[in-house]
Amino acid sequence: MPGMRRLILLLPVAALTLAACSSSSDSDKQWYKPNVDYTAADFERDRLACTDKKKKLDEECLKQRGWIALGGDIGPPVKPPDPTKSPAAKGRY
Repeated sequence: MPGMRRLILLLPVAALTLAACSSSSDSDKQWYKPNVDYTAADFERDRLACTDKKKKLDEECLKQRGWIALGGDIGPPVKPPDPTKSPAAKGRY
């Protein structure tokens, strides 16, 4: 019976952890203004101004205000080169 009680206590913790890990949205992107001194309050003001009533962030609005998404958030993932098709793979060694 003590094992069942422990399971009942750990189940909600596991469910919350899983829910927190699976939530992903546009707000996960990181934004910055190059060559400008800005504060978190400056970004928050622009973010609120660029968010519609459905809580959807308009990225074009942020870009027009001078914000740029960090490079890691842009574009599809890059496929690594195939080492078997490399010219070096056909060498002597």
